Amino acid sequence: MDIVPGVMEYRSAKIQILDMPGIIRGASRGKGRGKEVISVARSVDLILLILDVFETNLDVLTEELESAGIRLNKRPADITLTKTDRGGITVNTTVELRKMDVGLAEDILKEYGIVNGTLVIRDDITEDDLIDFLAGNRVYTKAIAVLNKIDLVTPEYVEKLRNRFRGWKIIPVSAEKGTGMEELKEAIYQNLELINIYLKPQGGKADLDEPLVVKKGSTVEMVCNSLHRDFVEKFRYARVWGKSAKFEGQQVGLNHVLEDGDILNIVLRH
Repeated sequence: MDIVPGVMEYRSAKIQILDMPGIIRGASRGKGRGKEVISVARSVDLILLILDVFETNLDVLTEELESAGIRLNKRPADITLTKTDRGGITVNTTVELRKMDVGLAEDILKEYGIVNGTLVIRDDITEDDLIDFLAGNRVYTKAIAVLNKIDLVTPEYVEKLRNRFRGWKIIPVSAEKGTGMEELKEAIYQNLELINIYLKPQGGKADLDEPLVVKKGSTVEMVCNSLHRDFVEKFRYARVWGKSAKFEGQQVGLNHVLEDGDILNIVLRH
């Protein structure tokens, strides 16, 4: 089976979907086209793990992705390392370390050939967290578990599976019946952290029918870059109406962070 691209349209967003072959045990070592599939998985913004209600192999999927350096629903530990030419290793912590000690951190650094430098740890990290940081090739990706064929089982059976995979976001669906598909689309949209921005031309009304869909945390500069390559160079100021504005029509600069539902008017030099 090939990797098949498609597009899902939802809440004005066009989201690219990649239908990939299933991951089997040993995929991280190349079994069953595993390396090809995992290589693509490392580049996506969200992973959907599709489970059959009768073959719930979530553990296999997560183990293989973990072995390939993909961390699901985790964030990188807050660690910084400054290498020096001399002085040995110094480990500074801003929190109490309960899962490992400073001595072990120093030993791990030496295993990676680091004998001089300052390591600053701002999280209560584990040994694996530090190794992930030093490896430098880990990918941190959001993931949702999708439980398919729920039309073939009872609600009680589905609830047992929810309890079995406690801690996971489980979306029960029936692809054949269409059950749960709207909830799945909404979950995809929310996990991608997309927001709608409405553009208002100078002297005109805002286009409330076709929003510009951008990532949460986008600035006015990011929106300008997405519209035209010359907009930043010709930028004078912008006006914003909505949640991110202190008052309606606030004049803002390129660094202003936009929020969902904002109306944006960009003023350029002629």
